[in-house]
Parts: sequence; C-alpha cells; structure tokens
Amino acid sequence: MQLIQTSRFTNNTVSLRALVPLDSRTISGWNVLVWMIRSATEAWPDRQTFTEALGRAYSMHVRCGLTGYGAQAALEVVFEWIRPDLIRDPAYPAAVQEVMEQVLFHPCLTAERLEEALYMIRARLLRQQEDPDTAAVLAALAAAGEGTSLAVPISGTLEGLESVTLDEVRHLWKTWLDMPKSLYAVGDLLPEMQRFLDGLLQTAPVCTPHSPLTPREMPAVVREVRDIAQTSLVQGYTTQITLSDPESAALMVLSSILGSGQKSLLFEEIRERHSWCYSISCSLILFDGLLLVTAGTRAEYLEDLQSEIARQIRRIADDDYPQSLFDAAILDLVDGISARRDFPRALIETAFQQDLLDLHRTDQEQIARLRRVTRRDVQETAQKLQLAVTSIVQEGEADEQD
Repeated sequence: MQLIQTSRFTNNTVSLRALVPLDSRTISGWNVLVWMIRSATEAWPDRQTFTEALGRAYSMHVRCGLTGYGAQAALEVVFEWIRPDLIRDPAYPAAVQEVMEQVLFHPCLTAERLEEALYMIRARLLRQQEDPDTAAVLAALAAAGEGTSLAVPISGTLEGLESVTLDEVRHLWKTWLDMPKSLYAVGDLLPEMQRFLDGLLQTAPVCTPHSPLTPREMPAVVREVRDIAQTSLVQGYTTQITLSDPESAALMVLSSILGSGQKSLLFEEIRERHSWCYSISCSLILFDGLLLVTAGTRAEYLEDLQSEIARQIRRIADDDYPQSLFDAAILDLVDGISARRDFPRALIETAFQQDLLDLHRTDQEQIARLRRVTRRDVQETAQKLQLAVTSIVQEGEADEQD
C-alpha cells in the first residue's frame, strides 16, 4: 500500500485498482460489473439498504469506475470516509471495514441486479448517442484508433450489452478479485486500518504498454447529419509523443497555448475574434499520443473553422504567437501541479500514473521540468502534429448526409 499520511483532509480516501485489457469483447461486461459492485452487496441487496448502510457509516462514499490507460483499463474501487478522530464513535472503524469487505468480496451479483444494471447502462449509452458532442468524440476515436484499443469505447456498447450474461459478470468479478492490485491511501489512517488494508488483497506494482498512434497518410473523415440546433466538430492530431517521452512537457505546454489553457489561440482567435463557434478547446490523450480539438459551431462556419484551426497550429509550428501565451501556459501548468495537493483523488491519480510509467518525479521536479521548456521545444513539438481524423455531427436534414 502506498500511504500519503496527512491530517489535511477531513476524509480518508482509499483506492484499489487492477488493470484489465481494453477489449471490445469484454468492455461492456466490465461496465456491468462496475455498476453492480457500487450499488448493492449480499448483506444489503438493493440500493436502498446499501445507501442506509453507508449512512450508518456516517455517509461513507463508495465509487467504482473504469479509466483507460493505453491498451488497458483500470477498474477502480474508491472508499471515502470521515476520519475517525472527528467522529469518536468506537463502533465506527468496524462499520467502515464492514462496508469495504461487503463491496469487495460480497457484491450482489444476481439476475435481478443484472437486469437493472443492463437497463441503466443501456439508458446511459443511448444518452451518449443522442448527444452530438459525445457522438462526435466517439466517432473520432473510433476512426483515429481503428484496429487499436483507442477505438474501444470505455463505457461499452449497446451491441456488447446484448450478449452480457450473469455467468460472464461473475467470471469477470472473480478475475478482478484474483488480480494483483494497486492500493493507495490518503489521509490520517489508524494503525488497525493500515493493517486491515495491508491484508485485504494481493497488491503488486503495475505497468501498462503504451505507444503513440502512427500518423496516417490520409486523415479519416466521419460525418453525420442530424436534426439538431448546432454542429459538433472534433479533430484528432497524432502527436508521436506519450506521457513517458521527454517531449511530453513541451506537448502539454503546446496544448495549453493552443486550446486547453485559460488563455489560448483557439479561444482568442476563433471564438472571440471571428465568432465562428460557441465553444472551442483542446485536450490530450497522453497514453495514445492524440490531441483532440473540439468545437460547437454552425454548419456554415465549418470550412472557415477548420482552416483557422490549422492556421493556429501552423502559428505555433512557426513560433509565431505572443510570448504572453507561452508564459501563461507555463504558469497554468505549474499552478495545476501545485493545486492537486489539495485533492486526495488527484494525489492518488498522480501516484498511479507514475507507477504505470515507472517514472517517479516530485512536484518540484515536475515544475522544474516545465520551466525548462523553451519556445523552440514547443515549436518542434507542433511540427510533429498530423491531422488523423475529422468527425462532424452536423445540423441539417437527414437526407443531406454523405
């Protein structure tokens, strides 16, 4: 167990994670298992009795989810509870431990719970399909990552749900239970809780294979026309850089300058100067080497918008942008590193990613690394960007679709 012992937070937080393959054949089943783990146990076999049990443990929180890291996904169970020294109830630590044991070792995996899980997840996936922004992102990832794990939707698919059985879910739970796990804790843990957690499950170091997407000779184009109020545009650019590469710091600075920072070229030039979109930003999928630009716009602005996005990227590649944006990007990223000290989940995520990459740096080392990034570094990083996919969910009549 990696323990960050501190009394800064009111709550104690524990995270258990195991890496599972990000595979289209099983991802829907893993999503069903996640829903069932976090909603009921054998002792509390429905959501109402489970919620009441958490209430008796002074509003303890249980979360369970999947997060993609390259070719694998981490199935994580998180427990949060108020520090016992603030409660002063001698029965309280035992109540917390009981919840943990029930969730991890006695989930309610019954046919009735399966039907409820399938219903809830199906409804969630339908909402995602109906949302133009989400649909455009999913289509972009599927096209850019064709034949790779990037194309596998982390939330599963409607088609995959149709074949999920109770036997499969129980098999996946047993598989997850037997896997070595990463265990992280942040807070002021009592010695007996530390001993309990150390003996809870087998833990082991983690790592994950990851490599950047290969640039495409010709960008893919995906377009869908719907009866909607505005158009969603997503463009994906291969970076040829992943989080473990030396150039990753320059890539994060580039992303901030382009569209992920508080001040950025995309926002100032496209949103404010030209008013060609309602919103625009960019983000990085670091384990797969992809930069995503997302925008909400109108169909009549699509051609101008795409040309201007390309022009702003060329500006960075030509080192033709204000020094103030470069300075603001460094400051934003440094502030982000400093701010995560205030959030237990951010501390855990940082520790987990460092374990995944076998690359451990202190906050001070990461800040120093960012401050060493030069404009030339950012310029060379921008020159590596290549458009891989353009995904559009466009307003209009359905018969206009290509």
